[in-house]
Amino acid sequence: MALNFTPTLNLLILLTILSPLVSYIARRMKTPRAAELYAVLAFIAALAVAYNQYLTVLSQGPITVVAGPDPSVSSVIYVDLLSMFVAGIFIFVGLLAAIFSIGYIEERKPEFYPLLLAMVTGMVGVAFSGDLLTFFIFWELMSISSYLLVAFRYRDWEAVEASLKYLIISAAGAASILLGISFVYGLAGTLNLSILAETLANPTAAAIPWSYIAIALLIAGFGVNAAMAPFHTWLPDAHPAAPSPISAMLSGVVIKTGIYAMFRILALVFPAAYFDWRLTLAIFAVLTMSMGNIMALLQEDIKRLLAFSSIAHIGYILLGISIASVPGFAGGLFHVLNHALMKALLFLGAGAFIHAAATRNIDELSGIGKVMPFSGIAFAIGAFSLAGIPGLNTFWSEVQIIIAGLDAGFTAFIVIMIVNILLSVAYYLRLIQTIFFKQVSPVAAKAHEVGISMLIPLFILTALAIIIGVYPTPVFDIVFKISSTLFT
Repeated sequence: MALNFTPTLNLLILLTILSPLVSYIARRMKTPRAAELYAVLAFIAALAVAYNQYLTVLSQGPITVVAGPDPSVSSVIYVDLLSMFVAGIFIFVGLLAAIFSIGYIEERKPEFYPLLLAMVTGMVGVAFSGDLLTFFIFWELMSISSYLLVAFRYRDWEAVEASLKYLIISAAGAASILLGISFVYGLAGTLNLSILAETLANPTAAAIPWSYIAIALLIAGFGVNAAMAPFHTWLPDAHPAAPSPISAMLSGVVIKTGIYAMFRILALVFPAAYFDWRLTLAIFAVLTMSMGNIMALLQEDIKRLLAFSSIAHIGYILLGISIASVPGFAGGLFHVLNHALMKALLFLGAGAFIHAAATRNIDELSGIGKVMPFSGIAFAIGAFSLAGIPGLNTFWSEVQIIIAGLDAGFTAFIVIMIVNILLSVAYYLRLIQTIFFKQVSPVAAKAHEVGISMLIPLFILTALAIIIGVYPTPVFDIVFKISSTLFT
């Protein structure tokens, strides 16, 4: 039987396999622009195919492809609205990172773009996997590409150290996932997610303790990837060390694969109607958001501050999942989108500052918004959005999570979330004040506005922050439709 991963993933796999050849030719011919152009066109093509596949799923329902006669022991590709939603985010942010990298990455471009394509292919493969073995294979493709990209500037010891720390912690997370998968297989005799959902829908008394062990192992493993406290320690080191486009990918989408896995596994295989994981996950959620925001207040490195902010927003999403209702999941999914877009905007904006001023120190970046007005305004809008300012996109997803939590009786957790949002306002206003309203520092005075290839992604993301903020209805319709399918 011919391998068929559905059109979007088929195309991404093909383009990823061909990318080293294109890069080799580009290196031999001393034309690094060829590698850049190939990557950008590859992401555009994948995004177009993904949109067409989304329309197919929307009109005809989920797509299932089984690579063998017996679904219970075969590799399965399962594509539904949730899969397409997150895959679209992964590809779109990958496209913007590729465009930004044209002006940002100055060395070893033929090596950079194949790794970026491989990372996105791994993430889309995770989203499209219908069984846990296929899921784990694509998970490792994503992870290995991420390690290499964090260490891309391997001549800098900071990058090597951060990548090694990321590798060790993520390997422990992967081992936890693999052990959890083995428990699931022992319980049900299959790794097919649809069959698992049927088998574990009414667990026997003997199976329940083992099911909770599997849930704990899987959440811990996914939590490492998602930077859920206390498994978050790799993220604040990886962000400063990685090139800024990769920081945007890590915070914007890579950590969302762990979140996606929780959405999929907890809603489908271990639903809250049979397994009571809600309170435990809510506790992890408030621990994650509180630790992230408190640590962000203490940072002097702009990328470390943004990294801790990402951890905090993962806490908000986890709280949405822990509510375990259609409105809660809808709020969590909406926040997945908003955080992916806005954290990509902030890391790319910070990357523009760092590229021009050669510093990550917040005080040394004072006044840089006056020197780089386009990058500065885009960064400010992203900061206002993630601070929850009304009229911008993130406000709506945070409000949705708050309303869903209050309706579900999660009042204490919602109060903690609101306090955390106020904490984030403090450090984002500090950033904006430093960048725009303080005297231009000697370091910032030497900076200049970045080129058009780095500004285009900033303009696109800024426009989306405003458009979704002013007119969120289409996104609400999509996330509620997806959430409804997860509870039927």
